[in-house]
Amino acid sequence: MEITTILPRECICKIISVTTPKDACRLSAVSSAFKESADSDDTWQAFLPSDWQDLIARSCSPELISLPKKQLYLHLSGHSLLLANRTMSFSLAKESGKKCYMIGARGLGIALGDTPPYWTWVSFRQSRFPQVAELQYVWWFDVRGALDTRVLSPGTKYEVWFMFRFGRRRSGFTDKKVNVSLTSEGGMKTSTSQVPAASVILRDDGWMEFKIGDFLTLHEHDDDASVSFRVWETHNFYTKSGILLEGVDFRPTS
Repeated sequence: MEITTILPRECICKIISVTTPKDACRLSAVSSAFKESADSDDTWQAFLPSDWQDLIARSCSPELISLPKKQLYLHLSGHSLLLANRTMSFSLAKESGKKCYMIGARGLGIALGDTPPYWTWVSFRQSRFPQVAELQYVWWFDVRGALDTRVLSPGTKYEVWFMFRFGRRRSGFTDKKVNVSLTSEGGMKTSTSQVPAASVILRDDGWMEFKIGDFLTLHEHDDDASVSFRVWETHNFYTKSGILLEGVDFRPTS
């Protein structure tokens, strides 16, 4: 006797909702009865973050709120929502449903970032943001930022990545190591290191990235917490130019 003839649909939905999104997709292929439960709004509501309605309402795509929950989940795991006046993006990790955030260049503190001879702001088709920061030339490269970790998934290990790409003309960043630091839990824990050129990763989408550090988020009802980061190379006689800066990405570990 099939389980679908013994348990009501609500119980089957509850059982599937405590598995994973990947399991739910697999179970939808078992039988028509399982498919109905595995694809239901009740099941996929559990995989969405508790504040999903608020996030969509504050985004540039409020019409997404009317989508069926499974379709919404799949959209958020494959596309980014723009928040905070288009200076931040939000998405979901496809396998786990954990929150992913990126702070765009406009949301970062860039030394001399509003001084045209040193940095300019340009539209770039391959970016999720309306503008990226293009480095003309500086001797003093210094980018900083911070994030309230309460917006992230609680009790989760996150990695922080610096996202950029090289323009057609560039100098610097080849024979010098870039300094990075990450401070979490109210400034109590700080890690500082240098990033050699060999550790830079080329992504499938053409962007490049290197890891700033990682940290563990607090549990949902813990006190306020934040994480701050810095990327810098300030050798006085070392000119740097030709970088397109997209932002800093916060993503849960696999």
